[in-house]
Amino acid sequence: MNTNNNKLIPVILLSLFMISAQELHAQAIELNGFAGYQLHGKAKLYDGDFQINDAPNFGGKLSVALASTTHVEISYMRSDTEGRFYPFIGTPSELISFNSNYIQLGAVQEADFGRVKPFGTIAAGLVVWSPKTSQVSSKTQFSATVGGGLKIWLTDFLGIRLQGSMLMPMVWTGVGFGCGIGTGGSGCGGSVYTRITPFQGEFSGGLILRITPN
Repeated sequence: MNTNNNKLIPVILLSLFMISAQELHAQAIELNGFAGYQLHGKAKLYDGDFQINDAPNFGGKLSVALASTTHVEISYMRSDTEGRFYPFIGTPSELISFNSNYIQLGAVQEADFGRVKPFGTIAAGLVVWSPKTSQVSSKTQFSATVGGGLKIWLTDFLGIRLQGSMLMPMVWTGVGFGCGIGTGGSGCGGSVYTRITPFQGEFSGGLILRITPN
């Protein structure tokens, strides 16, 4: 496995945090831990399809208010799942266990209805695909996310955030796992490239803690 991509995660998170730290004079900071479910997806490769299974996900968000209903947000989301390559000719590959790591910076726009606040969000960043086998290398891609949901404030500083999102990895030069067909049958080894990416939906929820600077 290529560990260089995994080393990028703390560097990116630190860089995004430093960007947000410049806005600490803003109205409020929100911390959100969440868990949910990531739906299956399919990447169309040159000689077959790579199908990703449904799986739980979890992560965290740090949101800085620029105005009463506008926020800038950094987020991290992880999902541990499995996938299989289905060639157009030949038999399917073995299941490949891997995790996806989305690290993104985006904006959140709310509508103010008192303690219930519907919102929409858009974000961009990186996704790191990390197979749990040394035979398949990791892959880092640009990604974008759009979504929406509800914030329900139970008190002035504690609430619940419910969200649904569409995850959109974007690839120009290749796709991870490199599944293909060889003389011994179908398998995965880093040889197939594509412009098509696996779009996935996700639904999640968790608690929000609001910190208001003095």
